[in-house]
Amino acid sequence: MPDHAEYDDIAAEYAASKQLPFRTVVEAPTLFSLAGDVRGLTVLDLPCGDGTYSRALARRGAASVTGIDLSHAMVERAEAAERDAPLGIRYAVGDAAELPAIGAFDLILTSYLFNYARTRAELQAFARSVARNLKPGGRLVGMNDNPRTAPDRFGSYATYGFSRTVEGPLRAGSRIRYDFPKADGTHFGFDNFWLAPATYEEVFAEAGLTGFRFVDAIADPAAGGDWSDFLRDCPITGLEARREA
Repeated sequence: MPDHAEYDDIAAEYAASKQLPFRTVVEAPTLFSLAGDVRGLTVLDLPCGDGTYSRALARRGAASVTGIDLSHAMVERAEAAERDAPLGIRYAVGDAAELPAIGAFDLILTSYLFNYARTRAELQAFARSVARNLKPGGRLVGMNDNPRTAPDRFGSYATYGFSRTVEGPLRAGSRIRYDFPKADGTHFGFDNFWLAPATYEEVFAEAGLTGFRFVDAIADPAAGGDWSDFLRDCPITGLEARREA
């Protein structure tokens, strides 16, 4: 599972990466398409990072938004943005693997949470945290490193501002490294981990989250440009499930 210090150290760089075209043209439209109409809903953003999506959900009419993240630096950035332009969002530092019941939410949004699980047991911890914070019938939507991509599709995505590589043969717990070059010639990155799609399906069913599925990413047609190569065997994927009523 991620160490908060890892993201404390790269908080500014990670927040800036949210403005890369693949995030604004593919990631965000996929996520908002899955979330649908959030007007009047209670929403938990887990993990919230710097609050980019928390703010977007509040502006889209959510009744309340709570953001939780393991990184103190990320939460501080989110809270600073809330002070500058108040939207009524509540932020707190917390571990998604050990999150107690803090509410019964209509919608939980998870942006790249589950891909930090190295093992089935760690994925179970995340899934149970989500389940205990969804009201019956509540929905989970999110983004994830795509475990369905073919092994030969790992490598450079330089056109899109990053690389995605895997250590050794692809198997449960394999480390997937994302690396982002910076304008000054340095770079920053972080690790995700691979678990089989069937493992996700089994674990979410065990946690009482029904209908779990990965959802192919889409590109905003209004953004222009040809995103067909990126979307073919895409490195990122949407996901959704629902808590049993």
